[in-house]
Amino acid sequence: MSRFRFFSVVFLVGISKVVSAQNEVDLQELQVSATRSSVEFSEASRTVRIITKKEIEEAPVNTINELLEYATNVDVRQRGAQGVQADISIRGSGFEQVLILLNGVKMTDPQTGHHNMNIPVELMDIERIEVLNGGASRIFGPGAFAGAINIITKNPAESGVRISAEAGDFGYSQLGARANIAADKHNHSLSILQRQGDGYIRNTDFDLLNIFWQSEFHTEKSDWFLNLGQNEKSFGALNFYSARFPDQFESTKSQFVSLGGEMRFDQLTISPKAYYRRHNDRFELFRESEGFYRRIPDDGGFTSNQGDTIPWYTGHNYHQTDVYGAEVNGAYKWKFGTSSVGYEFRSEEVLSNVLGEPLDNPLEVPGEFPGAFYRNGADRQNHSIYIEHTYSKGDFFISAGVMYNHNTDFGDEFFPGADVSYQVTDHIRPYASVNRSFRLPSYTDLYYNLGGAVGSIDLEPESSINYELGAKFDYAVGRGDVAVFTRDGSNLIDWIRFSGSDMTTAANITEVRISGVEANFTWDMLNVLGGKSPLKSIQTGYSYMFSDSLSNDFESLYVLDFLEQKADLGFYFQFGKNFHVNWFFSYQDRLGSFVDADGMESNYQPVVLSDLRVSPQFGKLKLFVQVSNLFDETYNDIGSVIQPGRWFRLGMNYEFSIMKR
Repeated sequence: MSRFRFFSVVFLVGISKVVSAQNEVDLQELQVSATRSSVEFSEASRTVRIITKKEIEEAPVNTINELLEYATNVDVRQRGAQGVQADISIRGSGFEQVLILLNGVKMTDPQTGHHNMNIPVELMDIERIEVLNGGASRIFGPGAFAGAINIITKNPAESGVRISAEAGDFGYSQLGARANIAADKHNHSLSILQRQGDGYIRNTDFDLLNIFWQSEFHTEKSDWFLNLGQNEKSFGALNFYSARFPDQFESTKSQFVSLGGEMRFDQLTISPKAYYRRHNDRFELFRESEGFYRRIPDDGGFTSNQGDTIPWYTGHNYHQTDVYGAEVNGAYKWKFGTSSVGYEFRSEEVLSNVLGEPLDNPLEVPGEFPGAFYRNGADRQNHSIYIEHTYSKGDFFISAGVMYNHNTDFGDEFFPGADVSYQVTDHIRPYASVNRSFRLPSYTDLYYNLGGAVGSIDLEPESSINYELGAKFDYAVGRGDVAVFTRDGSNLIDWIRFSGSDMTTAANITEVRISGVEANFTWDMLNVLGGKSPLKSIQTGYSYMFSDSLSNDFESLYVLDFLEQKADLGFYFQFGKNFHVNWFFSYQDRLGSFVDADGMESNYQPVVLSDLRVSPQFGKLKLFVQVSNLFDETYNDIGSVIQPGRWFRLGMNYEFSIMKR
C-alpha cells in the first residue's frame, strides 16, 4: 500500500469516530425511496445518501455529473466535461447497471447507458438527490442492478426569477434562467440553460441546451405533477469509444414528459405515473464538418482535409428510441404495517440503421442527409408486479418483498429481497439487507457491429445477489453510516478484448463477485467548534473494493475497471454572513487498463482531484470564482479520453422574489 493510501485510510478511519449532521433539514424525517412505499430516512435499512439543496448550491461544481463525483462509492467516468457525457456506476458496477430517475420516473435509455444522463434538468432545478447504494430491482424494477439515483426537482415556495451567467477558460460560456409561479394549490416553473465551449483540446467542443417545465397541483386528498423537458447536445467526441478513431462526433436530443400523482383515502394511498421519452442520436465515427471530414458525393465514403479517403465509411449512425410506460402503486397502512402492491408496464422501441432486425419498409431519417434511413428496428415490452410489506414497531423495522418480471424477449423471473434494522441506542441503528437484482441487455449490447465493436444477439440478462451489513449514526456533532457489502454477479455483460485482438466484443462473463467497505461522515463543525467557527462542516467518504475475478486473458472495458479506492473530502467555510468558500478533494485509484492512441496498453493511474469555489454575496446578487482540477492533474476517467486540466470559471446568480405563497 502506498504512503498516500495508508494515510488516507488512517485519516478517514480516525474521523469516522465522529459522525455527520445535516444542518438544513431534519433528514431523519425526510421521506426517501428506499422501499416501494416511501419511508422516513431514519428507518431506511439501506445505504441511502441525500444530497440536499444547500449542499448542491454551495458545491464547487457546475453539473449533476460533477456533483455525483463526490458521492461516496459513486464512480463518474466522464468522456466529456461540463455535462457532455458521463457513465455512472455504484459500488464497482458497470454504467448500464445504475438506474437514473427523475422524480421517481425512469430515464434509462434502451439504446445504451451512455445516454442515461441526457436529462433536461440543471442544478438550479434540483431540491435533492437520493443515491441508493446496492441492488434495488424489487423496488424499481429492471436496471437497478447495483443502485439507483433519484433526482427530485424543486417545489417553489414563492414566485420569482433567477438569472445566471458564467464564462471561463477554453471559450466556455453559460446562460440560464428559471422562473417560478407559486400559489396555494398549484405552482409552476420553467428553466432554460445553454452551455457551450470551444474545448480544451482538439475535437472537445460542445453545445448543450436544457429546457424544463414543471407544474404541481394540490388538493386536500391528492397531489399531482407534470414534467416536460428537452435536452440537446452536440459535441466533439475525441477518442470516446476507440482511440483508433479520434475524430468522432455526436449529437443527441431527448424529449420527455411525465405525469404522476398521489391519492390518499384514509389508510390507502394510490400513486399512478405515466411517461414518454424519445431520444435521437446521430453518431459520426468521422466528424463531418469544416476542418475534419467531408462526404464524397458520388463515390461514397469520406475524405479529410489532408486528402485521406475512407471508402468503407459511407454514412453516420442514426438511432431513435421511444420509451413509454405506466405504473401504479397502492399502499395500505394497518396495525401490522404497510402493505404495498404495484404494477408497471414499459415499452422500449428502437429505430436505427445499425441496431435491430431489418425493417420491411425503411424510414427516412428526418432532417438528415438524403439517403439516411432507419433500416433496422426492435421492440420489447416489460411487465413488472411488485409486492412488499413493511413493519415498524418501536425500534424495529423490516421491509420484505418480491418483484415478478416478464419480458417479451427474455421471459419470466422473480427478484426477492428484505431489509431489517434496529435502533440499539438513541444514536446507532445497525441494519442488514439482501436483494436480488437484474438488468436487460441494451440494444447496443445486442446488435452493434462497427468500428471494431461487435455486439451479440445471444446475450442473456445479468443478475446479482446483493448482501449488505451496516450501521447509521446520529449524534449532535453529526451523522453518518458505514457498510460492508458483497455483490455476487451472474452472466455479467461486458465488452472485452482478448490479447492480440483489435476487436471488442459483448459477452456474458459467468460470475464476478465484488466486495467492499464504505463509510460516509459529515461533521457539523458548529457543534464541534462552536457557533463562531468559519468552518461550518466537513464531509468525508471512503470506499475500498475488490473482486475475486481478474481479466487474465482479456481486457475488460467496464466490469473490472472499477475504483479500488475512493476517498472524498469536502470543506464548507462561511466568513461573515455572505462569503462562502467550499473546497472538495477526491482521491481515486482505478483498477484495469486501456489501449491508448498509440496502440499501447496503459494502466489507470491514481489521481487526486480538487475543486474550489469562492462565492461572495451582495444582497440578491451572488458572484463566484470556481476552479476545477485545481492541481492540474493529467488523468483518464475511461479509455484514452484525456480529461481537462485546470479550468477557471467566473459567474453570477441574481435571484429575486415576486411574492410568497
